Amino acid sequence: MVTWKEIKLYTLQKMFSADGNTIPSDDSTKDYIAGMPAAANEALQLLATAGKFIIKSIDIAHNPVKNLLTDGGKIFSMERGRMEFSAEKARSCYFECVGNGAYQIMIDDEVVVEGVLESKKGYLPYRCLIPNGEDKKVVLAFSSAYPMAVKNVALYSADFETAEDIQPYADKVRYDLRELAEDFYMLDTGNIYFEGEEIRYTQATDYFQEGNKVLVLDREAVGNYRIYYKAYPQKITSETEDDAELVIDDEVAAILPLYMASQLYKDDDIGVATTYRNEFEVAFERLQNAPKTPTAERFTSESGWI
Repeated sequence: MVTWKEIKLYTLQKMFSADGNTIPSDDSTKDYIAGMPAAANEALQLLATAGKFIIKSIDIAHNPVKNLLTDGGKIFSMERGRMEFSAEKARSCYFECVGNGAYQIMIDDEVVVEGVLESKKGYLPYRCLIPNGEDKKVVLAFSSAYPMAVKNVALYSADFETAEDIQPYADKVRYDLRELAEDFYMLDTGNIYFEGEEIRYTQATDYFQEGNKVLVLDREAVGNYRIYYKAYPQKITSETEDDAELVIDDEVAAILPLYMASQLYKDDDIGVATTYRNEFEVAFERLQNAPKTPTAERFTSESGWI
């Protein structure tokens, strides 16, 4: 594993500003060192997003709670009036609504939860805990004097610690992978693997993408999904310690000083800087055609929910 100090030293050596294994601390190298983080980040971004990908993985525990309503995935609309949904032993609910109105949750004709619905531009999500200690029948009612619609209506028998923890409902479950992995760049297409109750481990095929950031899974395809993705590189700053280890391949470490020197040495000797940039581009082209092997590094989301 190469350190940030080693990369800085190799870069200075290419600019004829360092002898041996010591980084000079005088005025002759001060400006070079100050510009190194930006130059390094430029090179790493170029390498990681244009062919020399950093492959990592995340695990999604896809375990949606069962909806007591059989038709909750539909869109229900009305011009005015009231609509109701009911289920036995419901303890929590989720729905999305557009329009203005009100909702009530009733047990034995007694209102136990109520609220106002306010949205004119799009569907807003609502989550409610239902105090139903005796597991009685629950009625969820919507009312409005104006046009409104609800969708993804769910009554769950499951308890949740807080209303914010209540799972959203949809026939297709969307996972924004940028929220599950901070360094997510894009999916490594085809490298998704599934492990279920009856299927121990296999390459997954029952999924699709929205753009290249959102993974969409069938609600009923319960199990663990391992998703390999292309990651952004770690960011280097002026605060990065000299002994910090850079998570980069050896072949990337070998050409990173070429790019940095080509950027930092332009004002001193444009000919030498151009030579280093040409050497970097030739090496980079070869790396783009090299085999790409996933690493073992991964992040696990225990709940699978955002």
